[in-house]
Amino acid sequence: MQTPSPSQGTAIGGSVLSMFALLWLAGLYLRIPVLAAPPLATDIAADLLLGPVSIGALTLLPVLLVALGAIPGSWLMEKIGVRPALITGLLFMALTSAARGLADSAPSILMLTALMGLGIAVMQVALPSIVGRWAPRHLALGSAIYMNAMMVGEFAGAGLTLPLVMPLAGHDWRIAIALWSIPVLAIALLLLIPPSTGKPTPERNRDWQPDWRDAQIWRLGLLTAGSVIIFYAINAYMGSVLDARGESESLPVLLAAFNFSPFIASVVMLVMGERWIRRDAPMVISATVGAFGFIGFLLLPGWAGMVSAVLAGFAATIELILLVSLPPAIVSGGAIGRLTSGMTTIGYGIAFLLPLLGGLIAEMLGMESLTLVPAVICALGSIGFGFGIRNMLTHPPVST
Repeated sequence: MQTPSPSQGTAIGGSVLSMFALLWLAGLYLRIPVLAAPPLATDIAADLLLGPVSIGALTLLPVLLVALGAIPGSWLMEKIGVRPALITGLLFMALTSAARGLADSAPSILMLTALMGLGIAVMQVALPSIVGRWAPRHLALGSAIYMNAMMVGEFAGAGLTLPLVMPLAGHDWRIAIALWSIPVLAIALLLLIPPSTGKPTPERNRDWQPDWRDAQIWRLGLLTAGSVIIFYAINAYMGSVLDARGESESLPVLLAAFNFSPFIASVVMLVMGERWIRRDAPMVISATVGAFGFIGFLLLPGWAGMVSAVLAGFAATIELILLVSLPPAIVSGGAIGRLTSGMTTIGYGIAFLLPLLGGLIAEMLGMESLTLVPAVICALGSIGFGFGIRNMLTHPPVST
């Protein structure tokens, strides 16, 4: 059968639709266990005597571990295969997440939270490789599907824990955390069923170690950093920025709108992703809108600043979905995991460290306004790396 060109449309068969359903279910748990903790923070803090730093770490530690766990995740794929690695990461994440309900101290719950982040890291590295194997002719669509699920998971974890899960748990935070993990067993069982792709592809990744001399890894890693840092910085400092402007009453509205914008972006990518993945303009435009939206949020008062923040969240999500779609479009086989783990390590590592560096600089100089300057520089500086992305796409869709 003739290999279609990137611009040609291809029909989506029933087997691919079933794989998309599995991708969606797996993607759902990329964020649920992380964002189920903040609604329970008051109860957890009272029970385990947690301070403000420890409470924040329940959400921020998994972000750091995504960076630290990306390369071990690539190694695991080499040892046991891509799909088994995804299942292992999913089950490990669920086990350690549920085990947080057994914690009896701050160190124990933080350790379990860190281990949970390792499971999420394995999943996040494995999913692009799964898309490349299961849906090689629908790379952007496959990526948009599990990213859409991730956004739904954010809302589910943050929005359903108190009104739905806590009553089911008898208002016990320990049971509530465990209840969130139960559906993972069904998802893992479904993932055990071998996919029918029509043409078998090897699942072992022999080249699991990122080649740090590869310019592609750094280019995509810096683009990832620019996208991820916008979410991390705005979410982390939204309250402080609004409070400094005397707009604290706007926090609940902006928090809801900002965290809803990624879901809208993921829906847009379900429709447009296949057209945009092989073009420079969507990457450059989304990176630019995200960066200047970030700046607008920091500088503009009132509704202008709030709209800027929402646009930044929307654009950064478009950029991130394009980025996670690229590894299987650039390389094939085991090299997908190597490229994904490298860009994830760079992107999430920078996104975690730069706001901390900004805070340190601001504290040393006694100028709080400098806190987010390194994050802004990163977001602006990443824009240029979006030019020429099309020239990297040397691996065309394969016939199945």
